[in-house]
Amino acid sequence: MHATFPLGRPAGIRVGAHWSVLLTMALLAWLLSRSLLPDAVPGRSPLVYWATGTVGAVVFLASLLVHELSHALVARHRGLTVESVTLWLFGGSTELTEEAPTPRTAFTVAIAGPAASLLAGAGFLGASLPLPGATGVTLAWLGWTNLVLAAFNLLPGAPLDGGRVLQALVWRRTGDKRRAQAAAARSGQALGLVLAALGLAWLLWSGSFAGLWLAGIGWFLGLSARAELAVGPARELLGRIRLGEIMTPVPVTAPGWFTVQAFVDQAAAARFRTYPVVGFDGRPVGVVSLALLARVPEQERAATRVEDVCARPPVCPVATPETPLTAVLGRIGGRPGQDLALVVADGALVGVVSPADIARTLELAVLGAKARRPAR
Repeated sequence: MHATFPLGRPAGIRVGAHWSVLLTMALLAWLLSRSLLPDAVPGRSPLVYWATGTVGAVVFLASLLVHELSHALVARHRGLTVESVTLWLFGGSTELTEEAPTPRTAFTVAIAGPAASLLAGAGFLGASLPLPGATGVTLAWLGWTNLVLAAFNLLPGAPLDGGRVLQALVWRRTGDKRRAQAAAARSGQALGLVLAALGLAWLLWSGSFAGLWLAGIGWFLGLSARAELAVGPARELLGRIRLGEIMTPVPVTAPGWFTVQAFVDQAAAARFRTYPVVGFDGRPVGVVSLALLARVPEQERAATRVEDVCARPPVCPVATPETPLTAVLGRIGGRPGQDLALVVADGALVGVVSPADIARTLELAVLGAKARRPAR
């Protein structure tokens, strides 16, 4: 799930939101201002209801962000690299560049989000007690909603946090990570089917929109769990592949000290669209594409250096030849013009991994073969 617009970098973690968050916020604001608040606190003006409801919806989305940031901060504390946090229609997701190395780490990261929601729920409920009127009602709603969120996320099925907890427990008991992943995914499929059925029954019985929402969540969980079950063996295979095995060695580079115009003249004779940028000492500076260079006004190209316009880490990943492919798999290909992984040894650029390299590796894996460097 790629973010549509950025929300900042709290604690150094890139946070963004998908456009569907706007739909969630609008629905929650409508629910609070048109139903909950008028029933609980009658006699107030529509402006008060809408203002309070909108603030309540925003605070709830902030509590979702706290939930996801808790996953991210605990993961980072346990030595894992956090790529980003994204909010979207059904909640949020925390993207890690690697999998947990032990069941203990997997359990700790998974339980952090529901624990944060439980604490937030208790805090909102406590704050609502002395406050009368619309403010107190909204805080109470935030409290109970966060408690329900925590309980829902602890249901034992992937990709929910409870599914990750189940996976960690099975992994610890059996010592088989792949078996644990499959168990959590199958549990997620069953859970998704049950929730979808309950949601449809609720919708048909009462005509409530909440039933449709529950059915949608169940459908999404089922699809996500099925996808996890399907890609499990491929992920295990890719985890054994190192970047040094599939990288393109001795790539054509863009000298960072060149002006844009000078490099364009040189690139016209090459066959590539994206280039790693290096400094005088051979150390990688970033990645540049012809599309990025085209954004430089023509009259400025003779005075602008390539390194001044290139995409720099962490936008483009930097790794060693021993880094597993799975550590950069989700970070390559999503941003045209920035979609190279720079492979570095002893500070010097020794190769790059492109979307084409990864696609070739995946296709060979499907055919039962392993990518290897061509003989020179």
